[in-house]
Amino acid sequence: MRKSLVTTVVSALLFSAVAIVGVAGPASATSAPTQGVTATTIRVGIPYVDLAAVRQFGITLDQGSFPDAYNAIIANLNAQGGINGRKLVPYLVAVNPVGTGPAITACTQLSEDDSVFVAINPQQSDCFVQQHHVPTISGTFQDAPSTSATPNFTLQPPPAAYDPVQLAVLAHQGDFKGKRVGLFAGQETDGAELKVVQSSLKSLGVHVVESAVDGAPQSDEVATNQQAALIAQRFQQAGVNEVVAVGTGATIWPESLQANEGSYLPSWIATNESSLETSVLGASIQPKYLRNVLTTSPVPSNDTLWRTPAVQACDRVVRKAYPSLEITPPTNPLTGSDQTFYAVEAACLNIDLFATIAKAAGKNLTEATFAHAGYALRNADIPGSGVPVSFAPGRPYPLGPVYLVTFDKAKNVLQFASTPAAK
Repeated sequence: MRKSLVTTVVSALLFSAVAIVGVAGPASATSAPTQGVTATTIRVGIPYVDLAAVRQFGITLDQGSFPDAYNAIIANLNAQGGINGRKLVPYLVAVNPVGTGPAITACTQLSEDDSVFVAINPQQSDCFVQQHHVPTISGTFQDAPSTSATPNFTLQPPPAAYDPVQLAVLAHQGDFKGKRVGLFAGQETDGAELKVVQSSLKSLGVHVVESAVDGAPQSDEVATNQQAALIAQRFQQAGVNEVVAVGTGATIWPESLQANEGSYLPSWIATNESSLETSVLGASIQPKYLRNVLTTSPVPSNDTLWRTPAVQACDRVVRKAYPSLEITPPTNPLTGSDQTFYAVEAACLNIDLFATIAKAAGKNLTEATFAHAGYALRNADIPGSGVPVSFAPGRPYPLGPVYLVTFDKAKNVLQFASTPAAK
């Protein structure tokens, strides 16, 4: 499914790591079953972001009620027999996306006190998979994705895996033909991804004439913009007519051009669509600095996902359970802060992905059988992917569809292609 905008919005505006704040959930049993699985139940941890905690920072994004959406969809699944005869028992924990301390407390609560078998869409998955060996679904990581043997099954491949795929698609359709390319990494932490991009472009025969990293401290906006200005000047002098903005460069490149009132506006490619989307939705970048951008996504737009039969069925389930709940369908392209559809969409697709893997694991549900079942998925029709996808041993994500995303300067929005690009 599509990555939540919460993580990137908060990190972009507050420059803080995502953390999880625990609130009262279901009472823990005195003798918790091993790995959260009994003969009749599966304990599921759901740490969701509470956006009310960041209203004071001017963030008005409304993504709907995650507790209502998850409770309704899980209740409906349980009413239909659950997963191989087991009912899901949700443990909902609110997320305050400011600070780092509460994250450890919440992870300990869900992993040790509540003994959940799986964590759904945690914003900081490292603690779950690395320290407590709790599998996650659609988790995100503070730094790089985990290399733990405990899997994080997701439809969003990590940059190191997705970049070669998306760059090959762009090369196939001629986006690098006749170009003198400059690579721009937004900060030092993008260094590993930069090496992947350099290697991929070299293998594709793309002419890279310059590579640069904005080495200014992330918290020093003035220094960041000054460094970016020097890099842009160097690119221009070298004849760079296409920039590949790597990682955080997807936001730092256009933001610095705007801050410096730059007139050097070559075509450019953003390797990180979600970071770019944050800036576009936040209306922080003027259209003139975005009109030449091209990016891609491994999953369809929110509008395309919303219109799938699976999500529409979930929408009906949630509306029936909570008739007064406000659920506004996504606009196409996505605009504005009213995104109350997102809780329904996220709950629907995350629970579907978990249920698909858990059902395939069979009655003997353990971390090992769950991991084996997920890695063995082939041509799986998972709603959040848009097309059938396959996982592989040691690869808890698919490497398949690439959706082109362009900037619609008339509407000042990102426009997703409705179908994947040809490879």
